[in-house]
Amino acid sequence: MIRTLQRKFIVTAMIAVTVLLAVLLGGVNAVNAWSSGQETSRLLGELVRMEAEGRKGFRQEGGAPEQEGGFQGGDFQPGETGDPAPPEIPEGERRERPGGFMSEDLTDNDRMSAVYFTVRTQNGTVVSADVSQISSVTEEEARSMCVAVLADGRAEGRTGSFRFSSMEDRNGQTVYVFLENSVRRNAVLRVAVLSALAGLVGWGLMLLLVVLLSKKAIRPIAANMERQRQFVTDAGHELKTPLAIIQANTEAMELISGETKWSRNIKSQVVRLSDLTRNLLTLARAEEIPNEAGFTRVDLSALTEQTVQMFRAPAELRGLHFVSDVAPGLELSANQGQLSTLCSILLDNAVKYAAEGSTVRVELKQTDKSLRLRVENDCEQLPACPPDQLFDRFYRGDSARTQSSGGFGIGLSAAQVIARQHKGRLEAEYPGERRIAFTATLPAG
Repeated sequence: MIRTLQRKFIVTAMIAVTVLLAVLLGGVNAVNAWSSGQETSRLLGELVRMEAEGRKGFRQEGGAPEQEGGFQGGDFQPGETGDPAPPEIPEGERRERPGGFMSEDLTDNDRMSAVYFTVRTQNGTVVSADVSQISSVTEEEARSMCVAVLADGRAEGRTGSFRFSSMEDRNGQTVYVFLENSVRRNAVLRVAVLSALAGLVGWGLMLLLVVLLSKKAIRPIAANMERQRQFVTDAGHELKTPLAIIQANTEAMELISGETKWSRNIKSQVVRLSDLTRNLLTLARAEEIPNEAGFTRVDLSALTEQTVQMFRAPAELRGLHFVSDVAPGLELSANQGQLSTLCSILLDNAVKYAAEGSTVRVELKQTDKSLRLRVENDCEQLPACPPDQLFDRFYRGDSARTQSSGGFGIGLSAAQVIARQHKGRLEAEYPGERRIAFTATLPAG
C-alpha cells in the first residue's frame, strides 16, 4: 500500500510538472513563432512598398538617396549644388531622423540584411527580374518561380523557402517581392529544439527530485496508515477474548436454565462479532507489506482446486452447481497463506450471494505472463453501483440480504489488497444481466 501511494504521488507530481513545462515552453515557442512571422510580414510589406515606389532606402548620415541604376536626370536640375532632395514619401510613412528621411518601419540595416529578389509583371507576363539582393537564385529561376505564382493566381503567400507579396507600381506594373525566409524559420526551429531539450533536462531533474522527496512527503500518511492497521490488529485480538467468554457463559446459562430467545440472540450476535473480528484481522494482515524474499513457489492450480473442494459441500446445500476449469501446473512466487485467503474470499462471496440453483464457474488459466483466476456467478439482482465500488470497505450492495448472509463488506477489500501486494490486480464486472464476475490477475514467474 505504501509503495502504491508513493507511486501515485510521483505520477501525480510529474503530470503536474509535465503540464506546466508543456504550457510554458509551448507558449514561449508560440509567441516566438508569431513574433517572427509578424517581423517577416512587416519586412516583406516594406520591401514591396519600396520596390513599387522605386526607392531602395536612404543613407543614415546625410547625402543622396541610392536609387537603382544611379542618379537619374530628374533627380536635380543643372546648376544646383549639394545633395538632391529625397523623393516624396507619402504622409504617414515618413519620419525625420538625423541625417535624412527613413521609412517608418524599415531601416537601411533591415533592407541590407534582407535576402530577396524582385520580379515585375504586366498583364500576367514577366517583364523583368532583379536578383541583385540574392546569390542563390538566378534570374531564370526567379522568372520561373514568378510564373508558377502567376499560374496559381496568388497575390501573396509562400513558395518553397520564400514568402512573397505583390503591389502595383505607378507604371501599372505588378511588383512581386520574394523574401528568403529559411533563416528566420531555422531560428524559430532552433529555439524550439533548444527549449525542448531544456524542458527534457528540467523534467528529468524534477523526476529525480520528486522520487527523492516522495518518501518524505508521504511519511505522515504512511505512519497514519500503519497506526490504523496496528489499531485494527490490536482491537481484533482484544475482542477475541471477551467474545469467547460471552459465548461460553451463554452456553453455560443454557445448560442451567435452558435455551431461550435471549440466549439465542446473544449467541447469534457473538457469532457475527467473531466473524467481523476475523475479517478485520484478515484485512489488517493483507495490508502488511509482504517480504518478497520469503515468497515461495506456490502451485496456484492445486490451491484453487483445494479451495473449490472446501466450498463444494456448502454450495450443494444451496443447490448450486460448481463448474471448475483449472489449468494444471500453474505456479508463481507468492505468499501461500495470502493466496489461499484470496481464493477463499472469492469463492465464499460467490457461494453466499449466488442465486439458488444457479451455477458458479471457477476458471484459472495463463495469459501471456500472467495467471488469471476468474470466479463468476449468477445473482438474484445486481448491486446498484459501479463494479469498482464493490471493493470499498464496509460497502454492501444489499444491506438486508448481506445482513442475513453474514457479510460485512470487508472480504473483497482484503482480496483486492492481497492482489496488489502481489503486484497484480482484482477487478469486478457485470458480464450479464444478472451475472457478476471477479477476476484476479497475478504475475506468473
